[in-house]
Amino acid sequence: MYPELFRINDFVISSFGVMVALAFLVAYWVASIEFKRKGLDERLLNNLLLVSMIGGIVGAKLFYVFENVPLGDLLANPFPYLFSRGGLTFYGGFLGAVFLVLLLSWKNRVSFWTIADALAPSIAIGHAIGRIGCFLVGDDYGTPSNLPWAMSFPKGLPPTTEKVHPTQIYEALYLGIVFLILWRLRKRERGGGWLFSVFLILSGVERFFIEFIRQTTPSPIPGLSIAQLVALLLVLFAVVRLCIIYNRNQSRASRV
Repeated sequence: MYPELFRINDFVISSFGVMVALAFLVAYWVASIEFKRKGLDERLLNNLLLVSMIGGIVGAKLFYVFENVPLGDLLANPFPYLFSRGGLTFYGGFLGAVFLVLLLSWKNRVSFWTIADALAPSIAIGHAIGRIGCFLVGDDYGTPSNLPWAMSFPKGLPPTTEKVHPTQIYEALYLGIVFLILWRLRKRERGGGWLFSVFLILSGVERFFIEFIRQTTPSPIPGLSIAQLVALLLVLFAVVRLCIIYNRNQSRASRV
């Protein structure tokens, strides 16, 4: 664990912050390759990076506050919760970024699904790198475990001296594999957001099952977390989207 890379008086450079920045840069580089291949405007990609960062950070913070802060405490004094350095959730950031990307694509009159397919591999690799940041700072670890590779996070968020599942590493490895799958599939053009839908299914299935061995926020449904409910909804949405794409392509093929 390396929560702090270095400190200058009260100014701290955290390992998580560096990995998040690296995640955005690598995701941008991967996306630029796809934008060139698809003949999309690279200036649009620059704007997409900006809105993704804004939507991702704001959405991640708001979703974290929604999950973890009682409404009464938030209404009484929202600033400590909304402007603290810690506390970000992937699905909040993901949904926030998707919302702003949708608005930007509409403004530029470019298909959202075309952009989403071009961005799918970059989202996977960016998420994988972000999970390494979670590991370095000791956040989002799992439940107690006796496995040989279980570890403690004495300087984690929150700290624990008990050995637990390093679920951040599990997710980073899995999402790295998802990236490789998407990268291999990206040239099989199906249109309509099919590659993005494949990403939603692969990542959603992973998130649903990893939550059973993670320290997480429970939902109103006993036995399930809020993240699991979001994952299920996204997987369902993606399956419906793939069915629509398949039926549309079949209809086109029958008219040829």
